[in-house]
Amino acid sequence: MVVADFAPCAQLAAQIAGIPSVAVGTGYSVPPSGLDRFPFLLPEYTKLVFAEDELLRAVNMALVHFGARPLARLSDIYSESTAMPRTISGLDPYKGARRAPLLPPLNERLPRPDGSGDEVFFYFSASETENHALVDALIGLDLPMRAFIPGASAETKELFIEAGVTVETRPSSFEEINRRSRLLLHSGQHGTLCMGLGMGIGQVAFPQHLEHHFHARRAADLAPVRVVNSGANNADEISAAIMEAYEIGGGDAAAVERLRSDLFGDVGALVRGRILPLIH
Repeated sequence: MVVADFAPCAQLAAQIAGIPSVAVGTGYSVPPSGLDRFPFLLPEYTKLVFAEDELLRAVNMALVHFGARPLARLSDIYSESTAMPRTISGLDPYKGARRAPLLPPLNERLPRPDGSGDEVFFYFSASETENHALVDALIGLDLPMRAFIPGASAETKELFIEAGVTVETRPSSFEEINRRSRLLLHSGQHGTLCMGLGMGIGQVAFPQHLEHHFHARRAADLAPVRVVNSGANNADEISAAIMEAYEIGGGDAAAVERLRSDLFGDVGALVRGRILPLIH
């Protein structure tokens, strides 16, 4: 069996070889087969880099060369795979086009915070802290803050420490974040967004690429998630956005509970139920 995360070439190879395959990832990275055209997911990005018809011709040339039948649509790269995207319908760009239910993105069901958490927790994994306005905004906040910033330079980490930020050297557990935090800051990563939604904690996203933009905007339709342009260069405006989100907090408790039923589940059991029939 081939299990592939955002790897259509591996899935094509499995299809050619007659090996069962499974596509895993988020809804964004595991599209369904049967799409006549891949949709535009963000309204301001509608320029095609590659023509879909040309890509389909190239794929079909390879398939025919290796003795496999050509595809009718480019999305049919996934037609022979078992799709197992982990997301919720509100974050799924292909809602309504799936043949099987989504898998929940989170394993462990955490208790709702009791409201005593007062920290701002920020997680920036790559080059986010190269935005000097963002760093200045964070340093200037008069709030208790904790950070895990593996992508930051030693100098930037020292700036945060001098400003009173607790800079962690290891990832914080869900339980720690759940207990201590009132607000999460991040880049709009799918998993982190889902964690915040499941905890019912307010969030501010600073998207770094298109997938971040898509997921953060969809999450903002579901809960108090503020989206700040990655190119924002005014520290005062960034500070104001963070402070406003801090005051609002996690939003409506009933809405959070409705989301939690889709966010959490026994993923191990669900995965075994879909994979075992493929290998017996």
